Amino acid sequence: MGRLTKKQKKKIHYLLRSKTELEQKQKLLHQDGVPKFIEKHLPYIRKLARNLDQLLIVGSFVSPPLKLGLIDRFLVLAEIENIDPLICFNKVDLLSDARQGEEVREIYSRIGYRALLTSAKTGVGIGELAKALKGKRTALAGHSGVGKSSLLNAIDPNLQIMVNDVSHVTRKGRHTTTRVKVYHFDDQTEVIDLPGIKLIDFIDIHYQDARLYFREFEQYAPHCRFNDCLHITEHDCAVKEALKKGEIHPERYRSYLAFVDSLKL
Repeated sequence: MGRLTKKQKKKIHYLLRSKTELEQKQKLLHQDGVPKFIEKHLPYIRKLARNLDQLLIVGSFVSPPLKLGLIDRFLVLAEIENIDPLICFNKVDLLSDARQGEEVREIYSRIGYRALLTSAKTGVGIGELAKALKGKRTALAGHSGVGKSSLLNAIDPNLQIMVNDVSHVTRKGRHTTTRVKVYHFDDQTEVIDLPGIKLIDFIDIHYQDARLYFREFEQYAPHCRFNDCLHITEHDCAVKEALKKGEIHPERYRSYLAFVDSLKL
């Protein structure tokens, strides 16, 4: 085998460094897989619900308005805990142009995330969502008012989960879930409704590690000039170059910058 090129050596170095960082993080885990820092902060997903197959993240296009930054933080949490995420963009019936929904869904599907468009009101996407939940233990998360309970009722009307309207004054949902609730659809299908936004209030990672949890950075980061590049102000940053070329979506990059800033506080 011939000699490795400079680019190949750099990529191997980056991968080895990332592997070392992840191994260091794994040392923080108990044998049961629950991070030690959970005992000091609010519970994380695996503290609230064990043996999960996936995390269903729900957002709404309208009423309340879509917050991609919030979706992205739930995705970071899923990446940290190694839980397979499924994104559900609800209330697609309230969009004036259906193409807007497809454009948002494409932001995530193009980087390998499963993403669905649904309407609990009209039934759009409900069959597809039910199929994705079938035979699995799923944690459910999302901002209040996005229609989580309505989606579950649409899949199985016998659940008769209480649904609260969105405030016409604030356009924010009133919280219907204040504690963990478990819904059984059949012997092999279970949904655990988690208490809203508090899940992401205490993501306990260093701001320099945030780059590790935005999966679209992975293919470009080994080509950055600096191995510890944060992809913000550094020169010769392959991630920022990919952003300029349209290979990384600007909304995701804005979420990354906001997330890094929040971790510095």
